[in-house]
Amino acid sequence: MLDIRGLEKSFGGVRALAGANLSVEAGSVHGLLGENGAGKSTLIKALSGLVTPDRGEIRLDGSICEIHGVQHAEELGFRFIHQELSVVPYFTAVENAFVGRSYPRRGPFFNKQAMRNMVAGTARDIAPDLPLDLPVGRMTTGQKQLVEIIRALMGSPARLVVMDEPTASLSDGEARRLHSAVRGLAERGVAVIFISHRLDEVTEICDHFTVLRNGATVGGGAIGETNRGHLVELMSGRQEVVVARPQPHTGSEVVLDVDGLAFGDRGNRVSFQIHAGEILGLYGLVGAGRSSLMKIIWGARRQGVGRISLDGVALRSGRISDRIDRGGAYVPEDRRTQGLITVRSIAENLALTNLPAVRKWSRLPIISWKALAERAAAVKSQLTIRMASPFARPLTLSGGNQQKLLFGRWFGRGIRLLILDEPTRGVDVGAKAELHAIARDFAARGAAVLLTTSDMDELLALANRVLVIAGGEVTATLSGDELKPARIIDAAFQHQERKVSVQ
Repeated sequence: MLDIRGLEKSFGGVRALAGANLSVEAGSVHGLLGENGAGKSTLIKALSGLVTPDRGEIRLDGSICEIHGVQHAEELGFRFIHQELSVVPYFTAVENAFVGRSYPRRGPFFNKQAMRNMVAGTARDIAPDLPLDLPVGRMTTGQKQLVEIIRALMGSPARLVVMDEPTASLSDGEARRLHSAVRGLAERGVAVIFISHRLDEVTEICDHFTVLRNGATVGGGAIGETNRGHLVELMSGRQEVVVARPQPHTGSEVVLDVDGLAFGDRGNRVSFQIHAGEILGLYGLVGAGRSSLMKIIWGARRQGVGRISLDGVALRSGRISDRIDRGGAYVPEDRRTQGLITVRSIAENLALTNLPAVRKWSRLPIISWKALAERAAAVKSQLTIRMASPFARPLTLSGGNQQKLLFGRWFGRGIRLLILDEPTRGVDVGAKAELHAIARDFAARGAAVLLTTSDMDELLALANRVLVIAGGEVTATLSGDELKPARIIDAAFQHQERKVSVQ
């Protein structure tokens, strides 16, 4: 159905596509793979009409097709679920689903019930528990991602659906429902391009694959004729390194002490400690309260009852400065809206946590551009960040390199507590391995690391111990031989099972 040949695109001196080829059959799920910066996003933008290729051709049903803008792509039956969220925070899920679409009307007025019924029908198979009438700004990142997916799949029939990291913020259960919806689309004759850094789900649901590296196609074929190791080697040009699972942590002093802290809608209490050098994982379904708990610990939300202590000193409620002054660090879930200051340069973003070091004069708030560039160069060398200039904007970087900025801004400080909220969301296997190594290095230097992730493999690869949260309460604390996916998922569903039995 879709045949892309020799696509090239440059932005200034940066060559984003250097001869990309891609062929997708109707009724199939096609995995598009590659490390961050490989050219996947540029290829998708060419399909969506956001960019015009310099060379090459796009053929649809055998005929050359020039895509003249986003509206034309929509008319061709192309639907896109982008990695970066673009929801309106003050609109509900229903209202967001109709942004850019025609509204059903009852005379001169919007037919709100018909709107809601249309959204609910699409959501039924993918996100039956999504609160459709809640403002999206009050939803978790995973729920916002579901709103994006529903918006793309709703409405007129699609011929091609492109999904860019659709499960990056979803729980295992939500991801499985989405996989079923993807297979359902393919069975109806829709072509699906599925982009994911979770290689296990690619091998599970895709029929074929194409790998991009440095803007060019380097491999492809039937998914049943390859394996994870071969895909990693094609993507990165190197073999995958398997790291041993961490052992239970013993000894050392307590760094973070959470005692009787109330969180969640029901005000349930939670108590736990993290020792120096330990990585503690938090796991739960979307909406379980993980991010809420971490924001309270970080001071981004005010706490009610309970006590949070760092190295034996009680932290004041809602004071992020307390945490930073005592060696706290935080990598948020949504890098674009919660982490990066997108209107400032890469160098300025890296200097945010250590501004005195880049001042021109110690007594005046004037920044030294030389000091900014030197700090950016030092972090770049440690993290292998690909950037054209330290004074470019962070959104010019790939997702993996943007994520590295959030880690790099804490370099050079004596970190005692590192809070990681979905730290590798939407990054490739190479960047993920680097970020895992950084987290382990912080722990090896004596920091306590608090980690939450929806990626089970990541959780098991990093955490010495796991707290499972369901319905705003801790349902299990697991370590050692207990750290198995079945045990973790079972504990995550305990609250739902109790609720059903009570009803």
